Amino acid sequence: MLRVQMSQAKPGMVLAQPVFHPRSAAETVLLRAEVTLKETTIDRLSEMKVPELWIHYPGMEMVGEFISPKIMASRALVANDVSKAFIDASKGAHAKLDFQQYKTSMSKLLTNLIDDPKSAMFVGELVDSGAPAVRHGANVGFLSLLLGMRLGFYLMRERKYVPSRFSRDVTNLGVAGMLHDIGMNQLDDEVMKRWNTHHDPSDTAWQKHVELGYQAVRGSLRASASSAVLHHHQHYDGTGFPIKEREGQDPSGLFGNEIHIFARIICVADIFDRLNHKASFVGEDPGDGLSKPAVCTLKKMMGKPYGDWLDPIVFKALLAVCPAYPPGTMVRLSNGVKGVVTDWDPADPCRPQVHELSHFEDEKYGGVYQLKEDRSITIDQCNGVDVRKDNFYPVTKGQFDLRVLQRNLSNGLHHYLPDEAA
Repeated sequence: MLRVQMSQAKPGMVLAQPVFHPRSAAETVLLRAEVTLKETTIDRLSEMKVPELWIHYPGMEMVGEFISPKIMASRALVANDVSKAFIDASKGAHAKLDFQQYKTSMSKLLTNLIDDPKSAMFVGELVDSGAPAVRHGANVGFLSLLLGMRLGFYLMRERKYVPSRFSRDVTNLGVAGMLHDIGMNQLDDEVMKRWNTHHDPSDTAWQKHVELGYQAVRGSLRASASSAVLHHHQHYDGTGFPIKEREGQDPSGLFGNEIHIFARIICVADIFDRLNHKASFVGEDPGDGLSKPAVCTLKKMMGKPYGDWLDPIVFKALLAVCPAYPPGTMVRLSNGVKGVVTDWDPADPCRPQVHELSHFEDEKYGGVYQLKEDRSITIDQCNGVDVRKDNFYPVTKGQFDLRVLQRNLSNGLHHYLPDEAA
């Protein structure tokens, strides 16, 4: 299997995975696996803004273990729910949202992720629905669910007053992630026009969407999840909003462990997806709205100001569920070899395993490059984008490894974690 951008699709390629349509009925399939692409089919998929395809490729069968058709179908169902939720919410403050359906869809996705742990990662876009809010909500819901699953040990620690059988339940977290921006539907058209033009998070009128969203979900989700909708723009360093009045101090946002862990998780997922699609924050180049290689976004999140905004433990979990170079991604190495990523290690995200690509018609394939072992070779391009300045490598052993962090916690090395929550 090989993951190709829509712009790289060619007639004669054979689909290895179905293509789903999130704007239609739940789990509606546009094209089934094993369909041979024609030029007219490619043109139609491009018009519908399908961002990428999974195709058969000789010698790349091993990539298939990371891709689950059931998970893809469940993600399509969630995207469909997000679309319906935004349509319903646009009907006014008294709109009735189908929270039971959202929870059912998220529970089904969670079950499929548990059943197929190798596919429990964010390997790329499911579809660009044409509505950025729908794509964004579906991606943030999915990423929040993935992060929550990986952070079970942290959830138990941060939710120590919640019975353990409930503290690791992330279904409501996923629903909160998919609906985190639902309040935007209640903003005035002029406010949304400013946001879509400038993407300025300091716009106080736009900031009201978190309170409007909280009112929309309050009472229908658990308090921890509805609170996450309210606080998903709180930053770990105390910046962000909404502002809290503090006795004897200047008003400020919540900071550190004052912010509920669910809100911290959604914050990371939200920033990743917005940065990954360029049009996000004031000062960012809006570009064409297309997604960038994940390595570019992850590197940017490590720098200012984003690195100060994020819970470092949650960000480490992001590295564990969102590969810098997902399996199936086409890359070019510094030695000139063109290849496809076939495996990866979260402890060293930018040194994956790469299989050399041959001509598409050739039944044979070239050598295998273990970049962790041969560090003289690096990745220069990803899907045609120069990523030489975006690669990042661990300076210390275990720097990016969530497993090391979890092991240290279980051994009582609490200094690896933030201070205890109040």
